[in-house]
Amino acid sequence: MNRIHTTFAIGLLLIIATPVRSLRGVQQSKTPASSLAHSFEPVLANEEKYLNVAELLDACWDFSSVLYKIGHTTLARDFDNNIRKAEALYNSAPSNQRQSLSSLLLLERESGIHGPNGQLQDYSAATGLLWIRRYLEFHLDMYTAILASSDPTAAAIDAYKTQIEPFHGWALRKLFTVRLSTMMPSREDLLAMLGNFQTQEFGQKEEQIVLKDLSELVSIWRPIVMQWRSTYEDLDLEDIRRA
Repeated sequence: MNRIHTTFAIGLLLIIATPVRSLRGVQQSKTPASSLAHSFEPVLANEEKYLNVAELLDACWDFSSVLYKIGHTTLARDFDNNIRKAEALYNSAPSNQRQSLSSLLLLERESGIHGPNGQLQDYSAATGLLWIRRYLEFHLDMYTAILASSDPTAAAIDAYKTQIEPFHGWALRKLFTVRLSTMMPSREDLLAMLGNFQTQEFGQKEEQIVLKDLSELVSIWRPIVMQWRSTYEDLDLEDIRRA
C-alpha cells in the first residue's frame, strides 16, 4: 500500500494559510485554524449525521492547498494523490450511492477489489481515505495536547506514536522519530504560526485568539474522525499492514 510518509515530518505545521495582515491586539477576520474549521464543519452537519463525501473532499482540498502555499509541495502531492483516489470513485459512483462515506466505501467493497481482513488495493478510494484520516488524527492528537499546554515536540512525538508509528516499519519509525524530535518549534512560535502572527507581534491576546480557534478546529475534527474510523471498522476496511 502507498503510505503518506514522504516528507511527512516537514508537514507538521499544516494550518498556516495565505498570509493576512496581522495587527497586535486586533483579531484577524479569520485565522488559518478558523478557516479550516469552517471548511470541515459541513462534513458532519446534517440531520442524519453521516459523513458527507462531497463536503469532505472539498475540505481536504482546502487542507491540501495550505500545503502548497507554505511550500510543502511533495507532501501536498502525496495528499492530492489520496484525495484523487477517493474522487475517482466518487465521480463514477451512482448519485444515490456516493453521498455518505459508508455508502461509497460499501460500493467499492462490494466490487470485490479488496482482499480479506481489510487488505486494501493501493489504488482504491478506501486506501486514500484511510491515510487522509490517519493524517488528520495525527494533527488532532497533537493539537489537543498543545491545547493542554504540552510542549509541541512531545505532543508531535506522542501523536506520531499513536496514529502513524504502528503502520511504519522500523526504518521509517526511526527516521520520523528523529525528525520530530528536532524540527518542532517552541510553543510560542508554533501558536504564532498557527495564527499567522509575526513572533514579535505575538502576545497574550493573540495567544488567546489562536487557542480559541484551534480548540474550535479540534472540536470539529474529533467527531468526524471518530465516525470515519467507525465506518472503516464496520466495513472491515481498516488495513493495519505496515509500510
